[in-house]
Amino acid sequence: MGKNLIYKRRSIRSFSDEDVSDSLIEEIIKDASHAPSWQNSQPWHVYVAKDDVLDRIKAEYKTAQSNNLPSHTDITTPHRANRSELSLHNIEEWGESVKEAIGEEGTQLPEFQEARADMFHAPVIAYLTTSNQASEFTFYDMGAFGQTLMLSATSWGIGTIPAYALVAHPDILKKELRIPDDQEIVVGIAMGYPDESKLNCIKTERAEVSDILDIRK
Repeated sequence: MGKNLIYKRRSIRSFSDEDVSDSLIEEIIKDASHAPSWQNSQPWHVYVAKDDVLDRIKAEYKTAQSNNLPSHTDITTPHRANRSELSLHNIEEWGESVKEAIGEEGTQLPEFQEARADMFHAPVIAYLTTSNQASEFTFYDMGAFGQTLMLSATSWGIGTIPAYALVAHPDILKKELRIPDDQEIVVGIAMGYPDESKLNCIKTERAEVSDILDIRK
């Protein structure tokens, strides 16, 4: 994997219905398994939802949303009040990038809302889990696995997006994917071939290196 993959990867918010073969999924997960982890503990497991299972998950998510059931995740999500000024600035910049790409309605655009409600129309979603007794350090390992997975997918021409919307109802996921009670869902990564939607034209900027780097000598 070269540096070009880092810059080529972007979040895809609308996928085509073209199938991603099981053999290709296996290759991507094989690549991801080479991510580093504490003492080579490899604390991850991957549950892939596709075809009938994913159709049921999407239907149950839509029912939950129509019934206004509250969303939650197995792991703690950051509260806005606890974010740094830089993070809040970056979030605002993201909102402006969305509007530049798809119009002033931004995330309220019906096409955006519909795609998110349908899990971005993804034909495949990979759910990464780990032990519910895992230490906080384990989440570094899980992040390394997830990023390696997405870079591998990019090398195969597969788009990805990790998103809160994919893990907002863990009870549904655990039932349909038969995830054991001693596992918690860390993140869902939607995978597939991008379609022609303008939602896939959203491009975000990154903070200046000088804002995030200090070299001490």
